Amino acid sequence: MGLLQHDTLVIDQVTNVVSNDFAISDADGQQVGSIRTEGNALKRMFLGSRRLLVLDADGTALLRLEDTMTLGRDRMEITDGDGRPLASLVKRMSFLKSRITVVVDDTELDLTGNMWGFDFTMSGPRGDLATVARSWSGLGKALLGHSRYVVQLTPGVPARERQAVLGSVIALDLIREKESRSNG
Repeated sequence: MGLLQHDTLVIDQVTNVVSNDFAISDADGQQVGSIRTEGNALKRMFLGSRRLLVLDADGTALLRLEDTMTLGRDRMEITDGDGRPLASLVKRMSFLKSRITVVVDDTELDLTGNMWGFDFTMSGPRGDLATVARSWSGLGKALLGHSRYVVQLTPGVPARERQAVLGSVIALDLIREKESRSNG
């Protein structure tokens, strides 16, 4: 079963100094995919992780996320495994909550929640698509700054929207990381 067929995904960060990599497992702990940092290591040291590639367990590219450099709001572009545009993402200003708009095939999806607690819901015209919650990954991983996210997708969500949800979760982690660097 491929990564996009699972309704529950556990995303574990395996970050080091110059990368922001993740392992993706199903609800039973079986690894079903991974997220790998791409691009120049020197550029990543100064700008952070700007391009990420999501791979299925067999190594097939499912999507790429690129953090486009802008002044002001965070903007990111998500492409499918073949490099075709899939979604664009923009962080919106909101009081006490984080709100991110994700546009997939001219349809606006809203990702709303609490950036500090990292609990989010992604919804669209047909209702909720997924919930995302930050989870305890263990003391050792927490001390190293590693994060764990549990993504619960609504059964029946089409593959393209599943890709957009996955790309959005990665984007949220990048945004959270950039905010913690600028505040610390």
